Amino acid sequence: MFKKAISLVLIIALILTTVSFGGCSKREMTETLLIEGLLDENTFVLEKDGVKLTADPVMDITNAKASIYEVSNAPYLDEDRNKMKVYDFRVEGITETDGVFKLSIPLSLKEGEVPGAGYLNEKTMKWEPVAFYYDENQEVFTVYTDHLSKYGVFSYTGQGTRKAKMEFLGLYGENEDRDFIKAVNEYAIGGVPAKECYEIGVDAFGEAVGISSDILGNLGQAFGYAAYGADVIETIGDHLGNIGLVLSVVSIGNNIMNGRTHEAIVASMKTSLGYMIGKAAGQLGNTVMSAGMAAVAIVDYSINKFGTEAVQGREDIYKEAYDIYYFKNESGYKSSSYWYKTFYPLMKNPTMSVEDIQKKVDETIKAHCNEFWGATNNLGVDYYVSQAREKLVWTAGSAGLTQDMRDRISSERRSMLYQDVLPGVFQQIALKINMENEAVLRQQYAALSAYMNQSISFSVTDPSKSYANYKARFSPLNEKADVANWTGTFKKDATLNTSFTLYGHLQAGSPNTLDIYLPDADLDEDSPVQSVEFVVVPPSIEIILTKEAGRLDRLLLDFNGDVTAGPFTEDEYKGVYLLDVFPAPINKILKENPIAIPKDNIISVSLSDHWYAPDRSGSSDAGDWSASYECEVKNFSLNVTLTDNYEIPVIGTNEMFLRFAGTGTYSYDVVVTSTLRAKQTVKALGALMTEQTTTGTKVGVATFRSTGDVELYSSSEAIDPNKGIISRDDGIENIRTTGIIMVLTNPVNHGEANETSSQHIEYKSGEVKDETGTHPVMFNTEYIINAPYSFYFKYPVK
Repeated sequence: MFKKAISLVLIIALILTTVSFGGCSKREMTETLLIEGLLDENTFVLEKDGVKLTADPVMDITNAKASIYEVSNAPYLDEDRNKMKVYDFRVEGITETDGVFKLSIPLSLKEGEVPGAGYLNEKTMKWEPVAFYYDENQEVFTVYTDHLSKYGVFSYTGQGTRKAKMEFLGLYGENEDRDFIKAVNEYAIGGVPAKECYEIGVDAFGEAVGISSDILGNLGQAFGYAAYGADVIETIGDHLGNIGLVLSVVSIGNNIMNGRTHEAIVASMKTSLGYMIGKAAGQLGNTVMSAGMAAVAIVDYSINKFGTEAVQGREDIYKEAYDIYYFKNESGYKSSSYWYKTFYPLMKNPTMSVEDIQKKVDETIKAHCNEFWGATNNLGVDYYVSQAREKLVWTAGSAGLTQDMRDRISSERRSMLYQDVLPGVFQQIALKINMENEAVLRQQYAALSAYMNQSISFSVTDPSKSYANYKARFSPLNEKADVANWTGTFKKDATLNTSFTLYGHLQAGSPNTLDIYLPDADLDEDSPVQSVEFVVVPPSIEIILTKEAGRLDRLLLDFNGDVTAGPFTEDEYKGVYLLDVFPAPINKILKENPIAIPKDNIISVSLSDHWYAPDRSGSSDAGDWSASYECEVKNFSLNVTLTDNYEIPVIGTNEMFLRFAGTGTYSYDVVVTSTLRAKQTVKALGALMTEQTTTGTKVGVATFRSTGDVELYSSSEAIDPNKGIISRDDGIENIRTTGIIMVLTNPVNHGEANETSSQHIEYKSGEVKDETGTHPVMFNTEYIINAPYSFYFKYPVK
């Protein structure tokens, strides 16, 4: 939103140490003359290679020697040793003056770079911010100043580090002024900066420091996850509102001065500013108020032109006499410097309305234009008429001098002053006032800068010492954040100490969580073992990990076998899947369906599955065969209540010991289908048997149900078998958890099995015979699930 216009530059300096920002190392400066020349009443510009010094007639400079020097080895801006282009601007005999010098310095910026400018305070040898304007199209800095010194321009690229600082801000005013008008009107009504002021401050600040206005746009929503304390949000909001208000008034003045407004806006501003005179002692202050008053008064003069017709005929002799009186070095001559000194205090006075300013200006101009006719003309009109006669070689008689003639001649001069002389004077006054207002704006930014640059200490203490050498990273981080800079490691004593600036924290995405990882973890792939949320409240954040007891949140089977295999057996004739149902289907269903453990530690699950084992086939002397196997788990349910499920530190290690126990019941319903297909050809055996080919199929179906009790507990082992296991208040010694065991006990099994056989026999004679039949088969359920039958689960679960 904010692209150009007034600029108050602030440098975004990052990756700083705890050394104070802005310190300059001692360097031996050298200066090389770039150009020199004389400034006089006709020459106000000194320029070479785009570097330019522009003076103004209000400065009343006469034959002053001016020069521009290129400076090498100037002090660094900050600890990052930013490179600067530095020039020393000089006018002999002048360091400060009425009016405003315009300094121009070219500098190309790369994409993503921020422009900055400052002047070197040679008493402190530190750089200080200045008001400037950077033209992106021309790639030129323009600095307005009433103080000549060494000025430097530079570019800067920020990084999202913990030590990020914003010693200065770059502010860009908008080319339109309707939002600024609304902001000022809003303040006029409420007496405090409100929504419009805040939004303008947010946009200006956000663009200047490279933070999305979406982040700042609504503090309540943007920080909905409570990254910042209420005081931080309120303080930042107040600063941004004040910045938006002062920026609005300064921008209105700037836009008016540069002709980016119209008569309707001026009329609106008259009303608003007039209403606000009584509030001038508030956030705006006297100087800032005067910017609006003076700017509106000035633009009124540009709207209402004071044109008149030129004086002709027999009045010319008086007109010539009149002009002689006001000619340079004559009694009536008043320079631009005189008008500047006369009107500057008037337009800076915030207690005067726009109409008051205009009335006083016009009274002064009229008095000046009528001075020739009155008592202040010590030599008298006749004296200057005689001078005019000699100049014009005038021989004709004089026309009678009338009041109407005086008015016409004075009016012509009044018009000339308003059109030719005073606009430049008013422009210089407005520039001067705006410079002072930018100083007020700079104070607002300095206050915000100081608040945002404060270093916030961040410490984490783990009394259990279990996080020694663990890794840690702040989150969430945005794309601007230097991730490595926001990553660290706990010390051997399980403490973590760091710091960050409020600005650096905001720029990195306002992380409000510290994620803690195992020492050997891949932070981009692995999950944290613990995440701790925090709220940013200056000047320090102290976290003590009271460490809520950890717990196991799911059961994951520790089984690496083939979970789709069925109970298969093969002899010299054939292979077959047995109907005896083993717990292999439970292994498959648990392997593919980890069991979640709710926070209430009550497990209640019902699982089902349907799958086929791989088909098998072969050949033997008996013929060809193939076997297939189908398993359908109708239901496997667990209903278990855990009495223990919490972790305690294993003292002297980075491990945790899991106390885990619970009891409950299970039920298991399954249907298994085993199919055998065979083909056999038997040769003729004399009269006893003719040649025949038999194709047969046997399909066995078994149904099985088991119910019983369940026990769950953790398995463990001593770390050192030669030492005992000792429980202490802060943990346990010499033991580790190796896994979780689930045991099915007290099973009650039920089941049955039937086999259906079918044969198709083809005789060599052509006869065909089909046989089929179903009969029960031996099915001993006692050994399918017998107590105890155990399953093993992983710990820890990764």
